[in-house]
This record gives sequence, C-alpha cells and structure tokens, in this order.
Amino acid sequence: AQDLLGDCQTQLKSADYEDLNTALDAIHRRAYGLVEFVSSYRSLSNVPTAKPEQVGINEFLSRLYALSIHQWTQRGGRILISCEPHNLCAVFDPNQLEQAFINLIKNAEEATVGQAQPELQIHAKLTRGSRLRIEISDNGPGVPEELIPQIFTPFFSTKERGSGIGLALVRQLIQGNGGTVRYAQRVQGGALFIVSL
Repeated sequence: AQDLLGDCQTQLKSADYEDLNTALDAIHRRAYGLVEFVSSYRSLSNVPTAKPEQVGINEFLSRLYALSIHQWTQRGGRILISCEPHNLCAVFDPNQLEQAFINLIKNAEEATVGQAQPELQIHAKLTRGSRLRIEISDNGPGVPEELIPQIFTPFFSTKERGSGIGLALVRQLIQGNGGTVRYAQRVQGGALFIVSL
C-alpha cells in the first residue's frame, strides 16, 4: 500500500486523475477488506462465511491491477488483464476473492524473480453453462509435476520459510464462494491457475 500511495502522489502531480481515482479506490477497498478479514479470520479452520454480492469483474480485475502493478514494473515486468465481455458480472464476496487472488499474484511474483521480463496474465471470461472462469498465469518455471498433487495441502510448502497456508487459503476462500480452483501446466511454461465460479 505504501508503494501505491507513492504512485498516487506521482499521479496527482501529473494530473492523471482517472488513474489516481482507481488507485485510491483500490487502497480504500483493500484496507477495508483487510480490516474485515483479519478481524474475523483466526485460522484455516475458521474462514469467515462469505458475504456475496454482485461484482463487476472488469472493476474487480482493475483493483487487483492497481494493487499489484508497482511491484511488477519495479522489476521490469508487466501485468495483462482482460475481461470478456467487458460488462461481465458475478456474485461472490469481493473481499475474500480479492484476498485469494492477491495470494496467487504474490506466488507468481515470487516465481518470476529470475525472469528478465516477468509477466502476469489475468483473463476472465464466461464459459458454457454461464460459469465465470478466471485464469491467472505467469512466465516463471511452473510447479514441478511431482509436487502438483500437494500444492493445495495445508502447511505444505516448497519455500524455505513458507508457511504452506497461501494456496490452502486460496482454495478455501474460493470453495467458500461456491467455486473451484485448479492448477494446469502451460504448454509455453509457467504456472496457470484456473478459478471457476
């Protein structure tokens, strides 16, 4: 949030008010979401009940972009987001799903540390059966095939100081909102997580 506030100050000086408004809205929503989430979240076994509401997916992805882009551009990376159709909506708890996607984005950020041009793509679309499908992928090394069955297991981690809670929490939050999340291998390499709601 500190980096995002610095970006806001720069945008204010350059009179880029539309981007500034998006960034400030992202800060406000994230701060509110974190306060609510932390106050009610105690452990993996006690995830709060979802409070679903109708959410505009394009706006949801724009907030994720605003919250994450600074860390990626600092390393010469980029984030690409797309939503088809542009006015796509779905019903879920935006604070919980925002937290789930922030965890996935953080994992992608860590996975692409060795890349000269790190890239994150988030693509949302409506599938057959009117289900929302959001794909989040990166150009890192991907998950080794033998570890894929374990990545959503609570307290399993490949990181030296990892808690093993990140992906387990992602799955619980998404399932608590009536959705599913799975990992898929990308033909061109990198990690791909597919969220269906």
